[in-house]
Amino acid sequence: MPSFIRRYLDAADRLGEILFGLIMALGVTGAVRLGLEKPDNRALFVGIFGANLAWAIVDGVMYVLTALFERGRKARLICEVLKAPSEEAALQQIGDELDGPLLELTTTEERLQLHRWILTVLQRERPATLHLNRDDLLGGVAAALAIVLATFPIVVPYLVVSNPDLAVRCSNLIALILLFLLGARWGQIVGGSSIRIAFGLTVLGMALVLITIVLGG
Repeated sequence: MPSFIRRYLDAADRLGEILFGLIMALGVTGAVRLGLEKPDNRALFVGIFGANLAWAIVDGVMYVLTALFERGRKARLICEVLKAPSEEAALQQIGDELDGPLLELTTTEERLQLHRWILTVLQRERPATLHLNRDDLLGGVAAALAIVLATFPIVVPYLVVSNPDLAVRCSNLIALILLFLLGARWGQIVGGSSIRIAFGLTVLGMALVLITIVLGG
């Protein structure tokens, strides 16, 4: 299953899905507990896991819709470039889409050469008909699975700890540990300070936990 997720989600997407899932789980933990007069482990497990599963499904659907939207946006851009009144206008549209931090390292002539090469490619290709494909759907499934797998350890205490209050605290602790590990991994990938990012995400998680405690969670 992890290999399936890695196949359809790049590192940034995986980290983003896991981060949103963990933060959502922390918030849901407090919200579910506040909604129960006499919380018990079964009710907490069903409520929290159900909410996380629902969020995973919604996020998977959003992944598919976002992929479809992005491909449609690119197809529209290609059409606009091909219908541009002049080569200069077409090159300007390509530049508006592509120019960013990395291309700022190039000279004006180098960027213009790249824009011309892309225009040549677009002129011999035509945008495909917009439709959902297999990779879109499998990417959505991978996004949902990433959230479910990342947040499942958070609900394990409700299965093994008999005291509901202690189970909630253990669940929160597991979520904070996962946030720290996620931040450390994030720092490794982006080349930043792993410890600083790890502590930053952990502090964010602690803030969410404290808010729910203050509100009675």
